[in-house]
Amino acid sequence: MQVALQGSSASVVTTGILLLSHARRLGQPIKVIIAGDPDDVARVEGPAIVSHPVLAGCGVGRVEKTSNLVMVPGPAIEPLAISFMQSGLSDWFTVDRAGKGVHPSTKAFVRLCRNPELDALNLGRILRRALAATGCPPEPALLDVLFGAPLPPLERIAVALRAGRAMTGSKGDLFTRYISSGVANLPDALPTPCTFGELKRAEEDGRFERLLDRIEPGIRDAMADWFDGMMGLEEAAAMEPLICGIAEVGSHLVSLPMAGMIPRLGPGRVSIAQNLGQAIGSVAADYCAIGTLIEMFRFLGGSFTPHSPFAISVAGEPAPEGRLERWAWLCRAAESAKEESENIWRRLVDPVQ
Repeated sequence: MQVALQGSSASVVTTGILLLSHARRLGQPIKVIIAGDPDDVARVEGPAIVSHPVLAGCGVGRVEKTSNLVMVPGPAIEPLAISFMQSGLSDWFTVDRAGKGVHPSTKAFVRLCRNPELDALNLGRILRRALAATGCPPEPALLDVLFGAPLPPLERIAVALRAGRAMTGSKGDLFTRYISSGVANLPDALPTPCTFGELKRAEEDGRFERLLDRIEPGIRDAMADWFDGMMGLEEAAAMEPLICGIAEVGSHLVSLPMAGMIPRLGPGRVSIAQNLGQAIGSVAADYCAIGTLIEMFRFLGGSFTPHSPFAISVAGEPAPEGRLERWAWLCRAAESAKEESENIWRRLVDPVQ
């Protein structure tokens, strides 16, 4: 039995792999060919990490001992592309791999720690120690996740802590050591995103003071001094993204009724967080995710032909520009290919009479 396919490069190749996988698993003799030139496929380049069962099952960036994680290497200076959404269908963003930071808050942190001013260096040292004490090492990539991941602030905290503790092997201190529990007079968290103007209004109307009061007394004074010190720097304007970022995530943490009541992460986000350190260091000069799909297709016995008059059209969309946009496109194509391959397979094994 032979099946010819044609369509979008990502959708049609993934459909072909899934059909051949079905045939192998069920012991059915089937040959799949794709009408098109494999050299014309759109490139989807790394580095990237996402939880996607279909792509992982097709051999794209498959990580040992994981079933759904896709981890693709790339040039060392390229930021790492990440999506924490189910199957990577949206919300792609990047984190730093060069020690400079991608998010404005992270860039301000790096600038603070490299500032020749003695007061700035001391404030940077205090912040690094505070982050390390919780189990989140002050690495720019982790701070990009903490400040810039398209997730609610508490989930950003949970992911950054899980990733940081996996990278260092440290469990970190429990938040009950720093934050008081209780349900009386709980303050409202600062808005997301938090602007410097909003932070100043919170100071003026007493909201910021109520948030600080949730911190254990000795640490509360140190935290208040840190904010005052940051406001008093010569480069205070350049530090505004960092000040607002710390205030935002911290306010959501201290406004909880129980100290450290961080949300539970789903399996996909846990897998990404656990392997984030490895993904940051995963380097390759040239890697194309669709190139890997083509290699897997050929390995399973698939082939290409310039033209086939009876090819089945596989629905797909043109590849967009931009690395993040192409990763979202590839993930959508793989999801649609799963459904398309099942429809084609049913037509093959149980054709309409």
